[in-house]
Amino acid sequence: MRFTIIMLLVIPFFANASDEITIHINETGYFINESNKVLTKSDLEIELTKLDFSSVTLDIDYCAEPLLISEAYLAIANSKPSVSNIRLRTSGSSEESKCKNV
Repeated sequence: MRFTIIMLLVIPFFANASDEITIHINETGYFINESNKVLTKSDLEIELTKLDFSSVTLDIDYCAEPLLISEAYLAIANSKPSVSNIRLRTSGSSEESKCKNV
């Protein structure tokens, strides 16, 4: 009986630990979590439908175009409309010489 109660208290912590993903948005495309595979908008939607998550962090590179950011939001909305927790994080350098699309 004690084991069952302990399991009921512990399992939700493990279930919630894996339901968050990070989408890295750079100048040319998207990466999910630690993958090094560059995704397009349609590839991103397909990959998101395969994953089980309820929270997303958008890691936005300084050189990312606004269109890529809005497309990431659309991909999330189209693949997982139930996701309501989206956080933004910035990364990259503010040196314009590092951006190729400037």
